[in-house]
Amino acid sequence: MALVKILQVITLSELGGAQKVVYHIVAGLPAEQFEVTVACAPGGELVNWLRVLPQGIHVVEIPEMKRNISPLNDFKALWKLYSLMKKNAFHIVHCHSSKAGILGRLAAWLAGVPKIYFTVHGWGINEYQSRPVRLFYEWAERLGGAVSTKVVCVSESDLAKGRSLRLAAGDKFCVIYNGLPESQKREGVLRGELDIKGEDIIIGTVARLAPQKDPLFLLELARRMITRPDRGPGEGQLYFVLIGDGPLRSECEEFIAGSGLNGRVFLLGAREEAAELVRDFDIFVLFSRWEGLPLTIIEAMQAGRPVVANAVGGVGELVVHQKTGYLINGLDLKAAEEALQDLISSRDNRLSMGELGRQRADNLFSINEMIKKYRELYLT
Repeated sequence: MALVKILQVITLSELGGAQKVVYHIVAGLPAEQFEVTVACAPGGELVNWLRVLPQGIHVVEIPEMKRNISPLNDFKALWKLYSLMKKNAFHIVHCHSSKAGILGRLAAWLAGVPKIYFTVHGWGINEYQSRPVRLFYEWAERLGGAVSTKVVCVSESDLAKGRSLRLAAGDKFCVIYNGLPESQKREGVLRGELDIKGEDIIIGTVARLAPQKDPLFLLELARRMITRPDRGPGEGQLYFVLIGDGPLRSECEEFIAGSGLNGRVFLLGAREEAAELVRDFDIFVLFSRWEGLPLTIIEAMQAGRPVVANAVGGVGELVVHQKTGYLINGLDLKAAEEALQDLISSRDNRLSMGELGRQRADNLFSINEMIKKYRELYLT
């Protein structure tokens, strides 16, 4: 049986959810069936992960692949992708993330690639953009959708949005949920690092410090809760931990210092072992403005932690309100504080919700199921 030659294209190689999905797809495909190449921006964790895989993955670094729009860099990246595809005669090009999704699909169409797939890790179109920007992105996505063989959504929410905006023909859409392997089941690493006692409560998140994830909302919530005058006598100390880095880091540091939260709120930066550190959280939170299907919530569920999150994108397909955690709407500080206070005050609630979440993650978001569905997609 001839090898199926696949090119995976993703914009950045930094630590992130889409990068983890690409890595797990590539790592899970049998080498006797698939020959895989990955094209991405240079220098990130994804490149390092791929280069140590036993399959011998070919990684092509394209410096011009950048998140922001840049006509000159975008044209150079398009040309390099086209040249790579024309030279290697791939059977399939599979693109991830918005920029790579547009440039990669157009390059694949120009190069005559037989099958062109795109996985939507959350549409890059949202209510926080100006109307002209939204209209431009919708036009670009429709162009990409027109040349796609299939558009894979990671949530039913993204599928509904793609169809309502007519970003591709209705029959081109399908859903494949993200899946993850379980992290190491070690606990105590984070508490030891930060010198936090076992009876104290850690509320934490793993998220890029960027507008999409709205870390300043979480910090304002932390300020309100830590400075509450009516904390119960047996509740222990309350700590907040943010794992991740990004353009809002300096603003976050200023907020923490200006609010007198040093020693109670910690910014740990990007950590490759984040999924393991989550096992020391008592409650996981994610207050994004928009989302696809966040892997960090799946990791928290696998760790048996209850989740409080903003009900955007596919988050409501992960968290079952009042069963595995709480969903809030519209970044409501009062609702978020009430949900967290309910979990802080009841260890039994934390444990029972966390266990139901763990079972849900095992049943619906397994890495084996995700790889199986992508493999079936590639072979049809």
